Amino acid sequence: MKTYLFYFFTIIFCFTLSAQETYYVKAGGANVAGGGLSEAAAFSTVSYAVGAAADGDKIIVVGSINQSGQVAVGKSLTFEGQTDAIISATATARMYNISAANKTIVFKNITFQNANASVQGGVFNMTVNSDLTLDGCTFLNNATTNNGGVVLAGATGDLTITNSLFNGNSAVRGGVVSVTTTGRKLTVSQSTFVNNTASQDGGVMYLGGGNTESSITNSTFFNNSFTGGTNQSKGGALRIEGNKPFTIQNCLIYGNIATNGTNTANSDLGLVAGVTLSLVNSLTKKIVPDLDAGDTYNTSIIEADLSASNLRFDATLGKVIYDNVAAGLDSPIDFGSDGNDAGSWDSGYTLSFEHLDKKDVVVFYQKQSKSLFVQHSANNPIKMDIYNVLGANVMSKNDVEDNENIDVSSLKSGVYFVLLQNKNNAITKKALIQ
Repeated sequence: MKTYLFYFFTIIFCFTLSAQETYYVKAGGANVAGGGLSEAAAFSTVSYAVGAAADGDKIIVVGSINQSGQVAVGKSLTFEGQTDAIISATATARMYNISAANKTIVFKNITFQNANASVQGGVFNMTVNSDLTLDGCTFLNNATTNNGGVVLAGATGDLTITNSLFNGNSAVRGGVVSVTTTGRKLTVSQSTFVNNTASQDGGVMYLGGGNTESSITNSTFFNNSFTGGTNQSKGGALRIEGNKPFTIQNCLIYGNIATNGTNTANSDLGLVAGVTLSLVNSLTKKIVPDLDAGDTYNTSIIEADLSASNLRFDATLGKVIYDNVAAGLDSPIDFGSDGNDAGSWDSGYTLSFEHLDKKDVVVFYQKQSKSLFVQHSANNPIKMDIYNVLGANVMSKNDVEDNENIDVSSLKSGVYFVLLQNKNNAITKKALIQ
């Protein structure tokens, strides 16, 4: 019995030792040994929290904090923000160096801003065989006079970017990301890249080396620049090199340029001869050199004209937005046979070729329930936008079913215009809400 009890308590003890700890970092905290295990006892710096943590632990960043130098991360850690977490660089230095191999590092829901470095990787440098994930993060105005305004990725492993925003970052090569080695897998999805610049290659990304798995899906690249001249092959958004296949799917890569400060030229993707591009359900304007028989792009528009869509970046939403256009014009919404949007948003439309019939659309206000009743003849749900008399959008709803009641009790009394639309056309109805 004593032997069994010994083994039992040994197992419990080992489990306790291996349990994940959560450490907190907050402005005004105290770097005290044994602290950090609650928000009330938070550390004041990420560096101190990393020193206290072990492999597998989590570090919570609460609110806004300043970071005065580089933090070496040599452990498998998850960094997660809460209460609108922002980490602002206050020194001329890289923010994080991934310093050990075979680690998994995750950053979630944190804004990183104002890094100013002279070394590669303005925010993250990763030249060891480890994995880095950026999920739901925002990167604002980070810069290096070297390569990789946000991330320099060498060695091997995964670099995964999802649901993130990159705005105003800059570098020599790869204003956001510079991948320099064979074996580094890049996976990007649901992310937006605007106003980023590079002076040598790839306003957003310089993708060197080679592998067979890298891909970019459902992402938007808009208003980024190569600033070293008007050579369109340098890639105002993407410069892809190496002997490799590369997949871009359901993406909008548009409005990017090559410029010398005086003259500009359209420049979305720059490729080298060894790259085999699979461009699926995507829109772009200028790819140099021209795609050839070895590339796949028959489901995409490679010389798109989106001027009618009035693309523009909305800083409040953190998204590139657009105006709906008439059927038959190039548009970012519902491009491709799978019904997905070409870009990082979800327009709320489903792919459909039916037209709304004005005589079969009914909209009226039900005062007792303070709701709008909508009846339509479409086989699929439609999208509804409500505008006031000043033209401001005051309510939107995707997937409006036939015979649906929509709560409008939050709207003030007055006259409103109800825009109902599907892929192909739109109908406007007037409603008096009391």
